[in-house]
This record gives sequence, structure tokens and C-alpha cells, in this order.
Amino acid sequence: MAKSGFLLFWLLLTAGLTAPGARAQACTPTPSSGACFKAYDAITGQELPRFLCVGRPVRLRDCSGKGLNPAQIYYRQAAATVCSGFTDTTTTFTPAAPGPLVITQNTQGTQGGTQGIIFSRNFEVLDAPVPTFALSVCGPGFVQVTVTDARYDQYFVQIGNDAPVPAARNATVTYPVSSPNTVTVIGRYNQAGLCTGENQQSFTPLPPPQRPALQSLTVQGGTAQFAFGALQPEYQYQLQIADGAAPGGYRTLAPVATGLTSFALPNAPLPGCFRLLLQDACQPTVTSTASFSICSVALTGTSANGRNRLSWTSAGSGSYTLRRTDGTTTTLLPVPPGATQYLDTAVTCGTVYRYQVSLSMGLTTSVSEEVAVATTAGAAPAAPRLTASFNLRNQVELKAVVPRAATGGQLTYLRNGAELGVTPARSLVDSVLTPDPAAPLCYAARFLDACGNPSVESPPVCPVRLAAEPANDTGTEIRLTWTALRGPDTTAAVRYRVLTLSPTNAVLASVPVAGLTYLDLQPPPNQQVVRYRVEATGAGLAAPSYSNVATVARRVKVFVPTAFTPNGDGLNDVLELKGRFLDSFRFTVIDRNGQTVFQTTDRAQTWDGRINAAAPVPGAYVWRFEATDQSGRRTSEAGTVTILR
Repeated sequence: MAKSGFLLFWLLLTAGLTAPGARAQACTPTPSSGACFKAYDAITGQELPRFLCVGRPVRLRDCSGKGLNPAQIYYRQAAATVCSGFTDTTTTFTPAAPGPLVITQNTQGTQGGTQGIIFSRNFEVLDAPVPTFALSVCGPGFVQVTVTDARYDQYFVQIGNDAPVPAARNATVTYPVSSPNTVTVIGRYNQAGLCTGENQQSFTPLPPPQRPALQSLTVQGGTAQFAFGALQPEYQYQLQIADGAAPGGYRTLAPVATGLTSFALPNAPLPGCFRLLLQDACQPTVTSTASFSICSVALTGTSANGRNRLSWTSAGSGSYTLRRTDGTTTTLLPVPPGATQYLDTAVTCGTVYRYQVSLSMGLTTSVSEEVAVATTAGAAPAAPRLTASFNLRNQVELKAVVPRAATGGQLTYLRNGAELGVTPARSLVDSVLTPDPAAPLCYAARFLDACGNPSVESPPVCPVRLAAEPANDTGTEIRLTWTALRGPDTTAAVRYRVLTLSPTNAVLASVPVAGLTYLDLQPPPNQQVVRYRVEATGAGLAAPSYSNVATVARRVKVFVPTAFTPNGDGLNDVLELKGRFLDSFRFTVIDRNGQTVFQTTDRAQTWDGRINAAAPVPGAYVWRFEATDQSGRRTSEAGTVTILR
């Protein structure tokens, strides 16, 4: 169609269809031309009088009623009216960009008839973006959706396959979960129902919440240390303290990360009752469950009159355990059920003790802060309880027990009233190696506590002192006598037992004895030095008390014949030794020339009178016997022996 054939006129477009400050021009149709076209949705056939949608196909239809040839109807789309260059007869198109759009219609006309019918319409193309929204998965069965988009006039939320429901912009709404686990947000315009945008997100439902397990609370230096079981990473946790003025009766102190099993709260508000609160991302409207509360324990301690008084308070209830630490030694003190204080009397003046009290509440434990108490002066300490016993080296071993003072202070040990030693040790060894049963031997002790308070002197303790001597010339009977054991634990009867010892202190015989004497009629026959010890038991003694070791050294005895007859008749043919306790000796025979003709150290060895294998020479010979007994004493004897034919 030739451009000269068009009747061109311009129509000023409405300012509301263009951007502010801009104007669109339209071609002025021929008067009474009757030109007309309408726009329809290509999918539904719905007429679109003013608004089109990006990406939604549009169909144009002539509405002039003139029965025009569609092949001669031309359209053009532009942001402003264009009255020339009509070359497109396509009646369907899809808007690609938002904004004002002018569609112009033109025809070639017929010979002699109306030519160049020009008609234009102004449209607004609306965009259909994906609407934005925030999704929070709540506890099992719920989600929260917040529409954050601001480009549509109205929004709808669809959970799973449920029907979409209207949703307000920037309003957080909780919805029940419906299968499948998806959330779809739909945005629409009021003027064009066909212009919609959709955004769908999938989600994973949370596992069922488990009640948090708050296991222990320990207070140290103003810091509250909490221990708890493993936390579910899908949920959020808050450490809270009971507060009647707060909503729900609890006030949040701090968030707790899910990867922790312990949490330290410096400068904790004490005293208080604490709990661990589980919440989901939709807190607190959907899922919220708390641990059982655990309450702190406040402990105080004072000292007076050599005693320590401990008191404690707690808002919790349960059973208490009190622990005392002295250096590295820890002792659990018995606390009666329901008690909230304790008087510790087993303490020593001047000693610092550390105390802690624990409250057990079911499966939870609350431990107070440690309190140090220095025991101050009080009444004089009790007298020591002293025991005395000889050891196998005949040394007296003294052991002292100071009531309520296992350590500390000073002990003064006394022997027969004279000072023996001053030491903090609860034991002392007195090297009395040869006690005299006729002389007194008694011990006592005094105690001075750390605050300078002296005790009275302990009752005297006198160990058993034993004496032993031969009851006959040969030593085949031995008489023992001893002194009675005296001490604070001997108010009742004391039982005595005589112990016969070997040279290595092994017990060879044990004989119970009534009284303080004993006659041994059967001493060890082959033991030249006989050793004895008395054991005292009973009378409330915690351990036996022993006497000194008493010994009897019996004389070494040798018997040498005056003559022997080495003639081979089988009678008195050899010289042999007889006697007792011949353990360490030397026997020598010397001829008249002073030459040694026989020597032995073995009593089983005999002499047949021969000298260098020669026949015995009758005559007198001199012999000499030298011995060392078991006590180290040396003896010697000499005589003559005659060889007879």
C-alpha cells in the first residue's frame, strides 16, 4: 500500500498510558471511517480492553463490521503511535516487555471507496514476575509463610494440594502442612486476572521435638556451668531463668548453640532456677518445650570454737550431699534428709577446709560454689591416745592418735617423764636396744594444735619387757619372765602368748600363757641361741603389742675321748667328736713333734690314727678345739688323746 494513499491524522494519546512526562501520539482516523479492532487473550478468548500480560499471547480482531479482507488489515505495535510502515497482517502476538503499548490498525481500502482507515488503541503491558516469599518450617505439621513481594495487587498461598487462600503482603501466617511438602505463592493484578506469577518451594518437615535434658549446674567464681544432653540441630534453644515478672514466668538469658553439650554463663544471676527451652523457627507460636528446672545452691560457712558450721539454701528440692576437702583428701559428710546445715567437728584448728554441697533432683545435679573455711580456736584439744610396741630390732615404736586431728599440730613424746622428741609425726621410734626389765619404761605424749592450744598428757603406756635365762646348767630348760602391758586400752584382761623365734625371726612355736612367767621345757634342741618374744592382745587393743626379743645363748659343749685303739677290731677304732651346738668349730690333733696330724671342721669326720697313710703310732697326742657360737662368742678347749695298741 503506497504511503501517499493514507489519510494521516494524529491523535494525542492519554497521558495516563505513558510514563510521567511523556506523551504518545495516535493517528487520527478518517471521519466516520467506522474503523475498529479489539484484543483478546489467545488462550481463553477473554477480551482484553486495556491491559496485556508479558508472555501471554494476544489475538487482534477487526470490529468495524465492514467485512474487510483480513489480508489487507495491517497492525503495528509500538510504545508510541506510528502511522506509517504497516507491513504486518498477523493478528496474534505475545508482549515481551512491560510498559505502555500502542497498537495501530490500517487498511488499503478499495477503489472508489474508503481508503486508509486508521485506528489505534492504547494498552498497558503488565509483567508477571515470580513472587518472593520467606518460608519457615515450624514444628511437625506447620509452616510459616511471609509474602515479601510488592509487585502484585493480591497474593494467594497454596500449601501442598490445598486450595489457595488470600495472603497479605509482609504478614507472617502459620499454615497446617498438607501433602506434598510444598508451598506455592501466587501473585495477581486487580485489572488483569490473567497476569499471574507463581513461586513454589519444597520443604522438609522437622522431626518430633524431644524435651531437653539439663543434667547439671555447677557454680564456680560467679560463673554458672551447665551440662546437658545432645540438642536437636533442627531447633533453637534458649537458656532461661525463672522470673515471675516475665511473660510465662521465665526470662531468656542467652541463646545456646545446638552443637554444644555444655554452656558457661559468666556473672550468672544467682541464686536462681534455670531451664533450657526448645523452640522452632516459628517461636513461640507453634512448638515450644522446656527441660525440667535446675536450681542453684547457695552455701555459706563459719567457724567458732574449733568447729565449722555449714548452711545452704536452694529453691529446688531433693537430697543433699556435703563434701569436705583437706589438701588432696576429700570426705563425704553425712547429711540427714531435709537438713540445710551441718556442724563439722572433725576439724583441726588453723586448718583451711573447702566445702561444696550438691543437690540431687532426679536425674539432675546442682553443685554449689566451693566455700573455704579456716577453723578458728576453740577448746583445748583432746589428749592423744598412745600405743607402744617393740619391733624385732628391740626398738620401741610409738604411735599417737589425736582425736579430730589426723594431721597438723605438734606432738611431744615423753619417756619416763623426760622429753624424747617433738614432731608433727604421729609415730616415733625409740632405740632402746637392751631394755632392763627391772627399770621402768613408760611413754606418754602431749599435743599442741595449730592455734597453740595444748592438750593434757596422755595416759602412760608401758610395753611388755621380757627377760630369759637358763633354768639348768645344760640350758635344756629356759625360764621367761615379763612385765605387764600398761596403757589406756588395757583396762580389761590382757592375753599373753610366748613366741619362740628362729634366727630369721620365723615363729617356731606359739604358746598361750596365763600370768607373767613361763618355763620352756623343750627349747629348740639344735638352736644354740634361743630367741623369745611375748605377744599381748585383747583389752580393746587395735593391734597386738610385742615385747622386746630376749635371747638365751647356751654353751657350746664338746666331748673328746682320752684314748682309742685303731686295731681294726671294730671297737673304738677312730677318734670322733661328740657334743652339742657344734656349728662353727675347728678341731686339731698335734703329735709330740708339734706337727699337725689331723684337722677337721666337720663333726662327722673322724681320725683313724694314720699319719700320711702310715700305720698308727701308739702314744699321746695333743688336741685343740676352737668354736664360735651363734651369739658370736669364741670358746676354746685342749686335752690329750692316747693311741693304744
